[in-house]
Amino acid sequence: MNIPLHKPLWGSEAQQAVLRALRTGTGTADGPESDGMRNRLQTITKAGYAIPVTSCTHAMEAAVACLGTAPGDEIIVPSFTLSSTATAVVRSDATPVFADIDPVTYCLDPDDVASVITKRTVGIITVHYAGMAGPGFDRLRRLAKREKLWLVEDSAHAIGSFYTGRHLGTFGNAGALSFHGTKNVAGGEAGAILTDSIRLSEKMEIFRSIGTDRMRFLAGKVSAYRWVADGSSFMLSDILAALINIQLDQIDRINKDRQQIATYYTNSFATYDQLIRLPIVPKGMTKPNWHIYALTFHKKAVYDLFVSQMKKYGIGVSSHYVPLHESPMGKRITRKFRHLPATERAARSVVRMPIYAGMTQKELDYIVVTAQKILKKLL
Repeated sequence: MNIPLHKPLWGSEAQQAVLRALRTGTGTADGPESDGMRNRLQTITKAGYAIPVTSCTHAMEAAVACLGTAPGDEIIVPSFTLSSTATAVVRSDATPVFADIDPVTYCLDPDDVASVITKRTVGIITVHYAGMAGPGFDRLRRLAKREKLWLVEDSAHAIGSFYTGRHLGTFGNAGALSFHGTKNVAGGEAGAILTDSIRLSEKMEIFRSIGTDRMRFLAGKVSAYRWVADGSSFMLSDILAALINIQLDQIDRINKDRQQIATYYTNSFATYDQLIRLPIVPKGMTKPNWHIYALTFHKKAVYDLFVSQMKKYGIGVSSHYVPLHESPMGKRITRKFRHLPATERAARSVVRMPIYAGMTQKELDYIVVTAQKILKKLL
């Protein structure tokens, strides 16, 4: 049996939605499917504005560019993340400053963030790893407010995730969602920006529309759209919006499936605490979407053997990020290298397990029985 790490929920309804979009439009941005995507996202997240874009990376680039930076400015980001979080900073001529994570949820550690704030710091980008807010999220928000720093939420993992009853990505100045083919809601390559600020939303609409007032033209407010500011083309095809809309309508089912798989894993692996630590959800505050279910191994040798054996049996487990501060580009742009212990440990101990809506019980049992067999041998 071959089981992938992730698989999009693209059934017959998704296929029909794409066909309708192909038959009724040209596939360009901001048609009826894009409007539907905006409305659905605003309903799900309660954000004031939801802007479809071509990727979560572009969502963050637009947010950082429109919040404003200057050469020499610094923006604090976690090192345990995809390069997108840092490239959004670099492309705005600012410098990313890498901070450590808490060792439980792998989200930014507010104490470490506080230790690297300087007079040059203008903002923070936090990552909601695995669709969870870390235990220090409130402190991080208070820190940003006290230091007069803007806050962008990299919520790539977090569609359908909530913190204190509020959707992640709606706490900061802006939030970036991903609908990459690996995510709970998958459009192949797609994303969205969330914000409650009308001023920022207008700037980001211009930025993603090649620096034009195209949205004002589409709304009938101007007779022709003009080049009015800096920008790029981050507009999402209506065809992809159609594919995303079907899954947004199914988000409760998708995340419920993932919750059930996560519970099954937790119950199945609870007795192997000598070898692994299971995911920990902060009590009473966080409702994750289980984009990721990760086992944390206490010993690197056991981690290596488990990964190789699971892959041998056709099960798509995976390690996660290579820390950005240890990467070639990270070293090149960092003014002063420093070790980030929690990040470095996570990078050498986290194993992601397959989790996706539509996984069959047969597939799930095969994963669990195989993993238990391997773990028993490693005890």
